[in-house]
Amino acid sequence: MGNSDQPSPRQPYSPPTGYMPPPPPPRDNSGRAIFWVLVGTATGFMLPFCACAFICVFSFAALTSLVDNVTDEGSGPAIGIVELQGVMSTGSGFGATTEHFQKQLDYMAENKDVKAIVIRANSPGGGVHASDEMWYAIKRFKQETGKPVVVYMQSMCASGCLYASSSSDELFANRSALVGSIGVISTFFNFQELLDDIGVEPQVIATGENKDFGSFYRPLTEEEEAYWRSQINIVLENFIDVVANRDGSTLTVDEVRELANGRVWVAPEALNLGLIDQIGYEDDAIAYAASLANISNYRIVEYPFNFSVADILSASANLGELNGYFDLPNAGDLLDSLQQPPLQYRYMGPYEQSR
Repeated sequence: MGNSDQPSPRQPYSPPTGYMPPPPPPRDNSGRAIFWVLVGTATGFMLPFCACAFICVFSFAALTSLVDNVTDEGSGPAIGIVELQGVMSTGSGFGATTEHFQKQLDYMAENKDVKAIVIRANSPGGGVHASDEMWYAIKRFKQETGKPVVVYMQSMCASGCLYASSSSDELFANRSALVGSIGVISTFFNFQELLDDIGVEPQVIATGENKDFGSFYRPLTEEEEAYWRSQINIVLENFIDVVANRDGSTLTVDEVRELANGRVWVAPEALNLGLIDQIGYEDDAIAYAASLANISNYRIVEYPFNFSVADILSASANLGELNGYFDLPNAGDLLDSLQQPPLQYRYMGPYEQSR
C-alpha cells in the first residue's frame, strides 16, 4: 500500500507579508479621567484649608508654649517683673497703657510670694494723664502692699517714663540708656494754606472766640499761644515737683527746673546730674530689689500672658473689637489727633525699641 492515504502534517500558519493585526478596541477612560479631575480639584481646594489648619495648630502650640513659659507655677519668695514698654497712653490694650500697667501691678499685689517688683522700662514717655496715672499707681502699690519697687531703665526712660518712675524706691539704668527729657510738648497743625490751595474754605460756627482754639483751619493767635504756654507751664511744674521729691533724690526743685530743657542724657551723665541712683543691668536691679525685701533666695515671676486666640478669631469680623488688642487707629482717631493735640510728657527723638 502506498503512503498516499496518510494525511500530510499541518504546516504552521504564516501571515502574508506586510500584514498588521487590527488595533485593540479603545478603552473607555472617561470615568477614570473624571475621577482624577475631581481629585485634583478637591486637592486644590483643600490645600489652602490644610495650610490654614496647620498655621492655626502651630500658632496655638506656640502660644501655649509662651503661656507656659510666663505663667507662674512655682512657689516661694519671688521678685515680680512689670513691663513698661512703648509710648504711654490711657485706656486698654497691651503695651504701655494705663489699664495693662494696673493689671500687672494688681497681679503682683495679689501674689503673696512676690516680695518686691522690678519695672522693666523702655519708653519715650507719652500722655500727661497716662504718666501721672502710672506714677500714682506705683505709689499706691507701695503704700497698700509694702513691697519695694525698683525701676530698671533699658535703652530709654524719658519724659513721662521718668515721671512715672519717680514714685519708685530706686532707679537703675543700663549704662547706654537715655534718661531725661523733662518737659511738656503739645503739637498743633495748621492746614490753612493747603486748604486755600485746593479751594476749601471751612465755615466754623462757634459760641465764643476761643471755641475753635487749636483748629487746623487757622494758625494760633499770639494771645492763644501765650495762653496755652501758661497752661503747659503748670503741667511742667507738676513734672519738676515729682522728680525733685522722689525718694532718694538729692535735687532741689530749682535744680530740676534747670534740667527741664527737654534734653536726654546717657546714663553716666544722668547719674552725675542726680536723675538716677545706680547704673547696672537687670540682674543688678533684681538683686537690689531682693535686698530691699530682705530675701536672698528667690525666683522670678512675670505677669501671665492672657492672650485669647479664640477672642481674636471671634472678633475678626468686627475691626472695632480688635482695637482693644492692637490699638488700631481709625480715620476719626487720626483726624482727632491732628485737630486736638494732646499734652504730652514725651521725648520725640529716636530710641531703640524692645521687641
